[in-house]
Amino acid sequence: MARRQPIAGRGGARAVTPIRAVVFDLDGTLIDSVPDIAAALNLCLTAEGRTPLAEDGVAKLVGGGARELVARALGDATLDADVDRVHADFLARYDAEPVARTRLYPGARELLIELRDAGLPIAICTNKPQHLTDLILARLDLAAFFSVIWGATPGHPLKPDAACLRTVCTELGTTPSETVMVGDSHTDIDAARAAGCPSILVAHGYEQRPLASLGANIVVAGLAEAGLEIARWRGEEQSRLRQPA
Repeated sequence: MARRQPIAGRGGARAVTPIRAVVFDLDGTLIDSVPDIAAALNLCLTAEGRTPLAEDGVAKLVGGGARELVARALGDATLDADVDRVHADFLARYDAEPVARTRLYPGARELLIELRDAGLPIAICTNKPQHLTDLILARLDLAAFFSVIWGATPGHPLKPDAACLRTVCTELGTTPSETVMVGDSHTDIDAARAAGCPSILVAHGYEQRPLASLGANIVVAGLAEAGLEIARWRGEEQSRLRQPA
């Protein structure tokens, strides 16, 4: 069952801007990538003489980008130089096997087809490194669905900074208020709020905080329900636009 909050416009009123594009997070939203991330990370930890982590433990570390993942796994007392070294090792190992066990969440491909067929531009905005994002989307035969694929690159801020999401909107040719952000974490919802995008939070991902506390406009169980909410959302907004003043 979806949990909804009002879609705020100016002065707290419900927005009347029609939804014209959808932006997805990747890990924990469209794909369950923790098995491959954990495999690469644990090879690094073993090489460092550290204890490997269970997959559910790795899931708790995902969301801030690859370097932050490594830093969290190594612990707060680790020197930056050591984090940099293990980060480079992690990227090399993950590059070698990025989709051995990664799977789409139920309904992911069907939702992308539905949105594409409805004529909605679709984008990715993820903190995963750009080259890995491109590689994984290609291996999973997803790349062609997306008009814009935004991954982490050196010198550019990551979510929850609003800059990346605003850049995606610009490249899509939409405004933030016309663009729905679909994600699984506080990072996604905070970025959407900062950018001025409405948001949908899927509950099947890696978020550790209570979902109702994150401030998403809609919380759904999975992607099939997200698709229904997007369709409902678009229908309501377009209906309101047709109403006489």
